[in-house]
Amino acid sequence: MKFGKLPAVRSLKMASMSNHMNMRLVKSRPVRAWERDIVLGMLGNDRIGLCTVAAMYHLRMTQRSVARAGSPLLVTDAEAISDYSAITGYDGTEATDNGAVCLDVINWYKAKGIILGAASVDVQNIEMVKAVIDIFGGIYTGFTVPQSMVDEINQGIDPTFKFLPNDKPTNEGHCVNWEGYGSIGSALDSWGKLYRTVWEFWQQWVTEAYAIVTPDWIKASGVSPSGLDLNGLIEDLSAV
Repeated sequence: MKFGKLPAVRSLKMASMSNHMNMRLVKSRPVRAWERDIVLGMLGNDRIGLCTVAAMYHLRMTQRSVARAGSPLLVTDAEAISDYSAITGYDGTEATDNGAVCLDVINWYKAKGIILGAASVDVQNIEMVKAVIDIFGGIYTGFTVPQSMVDEINQGIDPTFKFLPNDKPTNEGHCVNWEGYGSIGSALDSWGKLYRTVWEFWQQWVTEAYAIVTPDWIKASGVSPSGLDLNGLIEDLSAV
């Protein structure tokens, strides 16, 4: 298993969800489970540090599985690796496998017309995080990898995403799609699997998060599964 998220880069051109979402008026559902029984796949993240690209595809695959269940988004490792190469200059050698910045990945997909709108999310505002997952079918996130997770992987143990109050940070970063939540925790996917963790893990380690709108989240009727129309979604998340 590989990671590959580089330290967060902020941009004044990125819209802020705090400017678009009044939490006194927005009420998310107590429980939301957008995850579906679909094959996500590693998309090369088992051997290459392209978690930022894999997470974006996993978000889109989940959105599509909800909005258009009869028309799944199928992605190959080769496609994910090709995107990673275009974004970072990766040429198949270890020397060029240096990971990517989440913002660079978002901007690349926006330029391709695959992302219609994006906005940063206040990672410490859990109610906003829940609302974004509820409304947009997931949330694209980056977090600092704790030492316990590195230890698990080094020991051949599938990561547990457990919260340890005295855990230590590493120099590694990872990018995943969070796609569900409840009162005490949340659901995310990584390395082609679904994991669950508590909100304390999020609050301790997540450093950046983004609401993402793609065509995959829009039903044939032009409305998202959460009930918002396409034009409204794009307008709300247009860059400032």
